[in-house]
Amino acid sequence: MWLFLYTAACVALSLVPGAFGEIFLNNATEPLSRFLTRPQSLAPALNVTISKPGQADGLIFMGPYGNGYMGAGPRIYDKQGKLVWDGYGVLPGNAHNVHVCTYQGSPHLCMVLASDQTGYAAGMGVIVDSNYRIVQTVQTGRGAMPVDEHEFHLVDNGTHALVSFYQTVPYDLSPINITTGMGYLMEGGFQEIDVESGDVLFEWYSTNHVDILDTVIKPNTSDVSGTGTTGTSGFDYFHVNSIDKSLTTGNYLVSSRHTGTLYCVNASDQNVLWRLSFVGPSDYTLRGFNFSFQHDARWVSDNDEMSVISFFDNAFNGFGDPATGASATMSPGQVIALNHTDNTAKLLSITYPPYNTTSLSQGNTQLLANGNVFHGWGDVPQISEHDGDGNVILAASFANKQGTIMNYRAFTFDNWNSTPANTVPAVYSYALNTTAPTSIYTSWNGATEVATWRYYGAQNIGDNFTSIGSTPKNGFETLWTAPEFYRWVMAEAVSASGTSLRNSSFQPTFTPGELLVGSCTETGCKALPTEGFVNADVSVYQGTS
Repeated sequence: MWLFLYTAACVALSLVPGAFGEIFLNNATEPLSRFLTRPQSLAPALNVTISKPGQADGLIFMGPYGNGYMGAGPRIYDKQGKLVWDGYGVLPGNAHNVHVCTYQGSPHLCMVLASDQTGYAAGMGVIVDSNYRIVQTVQTGRGAMPVDEHEFHLVDNGTHALVSFYQTVPYDLSPINITTGMGYLMEGGFQEIDVESGDVLFEWYSTNHVDILDTVIKPNTSDVSGTGTTGTSGFDYFHVNSIDKSLTTGNYLVSSRHTGTLYCVNASDQNVLWRLSFVGPSDYTLRGFNFSFQHDARWVSDNDEMSVISFFDNAFNGFGDPATGASATMSPGQVIALNHTDNTAKLLSITYPPYNTTSLSQGNTQLLANGNVFHGWGDVPQISEHDGDGNVILAASFANKQGTIMNYRAFTFDNWNSTPANTVPAVYSYALNTTAPTSIYTSWNGATEVATWRYYGAQNIGDNFTSIGSTPKNGFETLWTAPEFYRWVMAEAVSASGTSLRNSSFQPTFTPGELLVGSCTETGCKALPTEGFVNADVSVYQGTS
């Protein structure tokens, strides 16, 4: 049975049986935060364990999810670990690859909203404006299956989108000893889509270009390999998990987890121009590095003589003997250079996880403009930022156990600002009785420009609200205590320049009744145990890999 703390940004109520509400000046009570102004939130608490100078400006963007976790959705945090936006219930379903994108000339949020299957998903790409409203969707076309969560991002100044998909086809699997009947193969594919028209501009299917014998796994040997015997459990020999488009050549960089290979795909004829692999056929000799089961391969630069690429090296998938099946004992982020003249590939830089962990699935490596590197660690519930020398300058975790709550990719961006036009600040006020001080909790989900909360109070409906105080914003939910009782309260959000941003509605102050008051103090009433999971005795890797 799980027991979680009831956290309110810089304020939390203890859930220890028999204890009364106490004030905690942090938001580090893993694995879940809870807020009095947003009680349906199940946002993971982001527990910052390392914080040093040199971090890039910006916020953290994630899409936590997990088997049995009922609060999956997109989230934004600041680098102190405080929640900024809770997308649970605002956008439906699991959200993967949550990041800032440029659409129609301004910052938006791009993500995949999807129903997770075993090892992949089926859904659509969505584009969300700064009011957290969906303004555009992207779906596959022609004969492809729906958008998979492994890839969705905009290219060509936001006019086109790259999306991945997984498609099962009847297939002769006799080369891998399935001979007693028709086999089923899961092929990986991607499309480039015109965002406005939905037209398919380019598409690619792995089975047309990559032999099934290039795979490094076998059917029914991992939680996402598939059996190859049914249409709902096709043998996932390829497992596409990232696609990127070169700014100079227009060619595509494709990552396959189950062949352990990066492919450069010709934008003109779909053919594979070159392969890079440590565990399979490779057109380049690797010098000073290796990798396997990798994710998130990205072009850094690309020309006829040399290509620079970043990727996240998982190094192991968690199945089999790590002594023989792992290419490294930790999962690093790597930046490499491919020399197209002598066909060699060399390591340029490497960053290691803050706590020497191996990410068995998922994960990403984001190169930042100031030279830092930001990582999401996939099934390991952690994020980190590293300086140009690889030193950890930010580390945070958001669950107590690997595989309970996961995150496909995590990012940081410094260009996200929001004063949501469709919502108002939320207020909850509490007093032990009508002669006690009034504790006022305020939040505004997703608002990034609030610096100060001003408070107003009245005793009766119809009375003028008078100013009763103010306090700096402190985390997602801020607590301020008025020295006397107010039957009605209202809050005003104020920017750093002193501009009034929005008022809340006026709210009545809660006072406990005769039977409840014995379980309450001046700071609040005893919290009842709660939990954010359901019992589910299945693979913790169900979903993205």
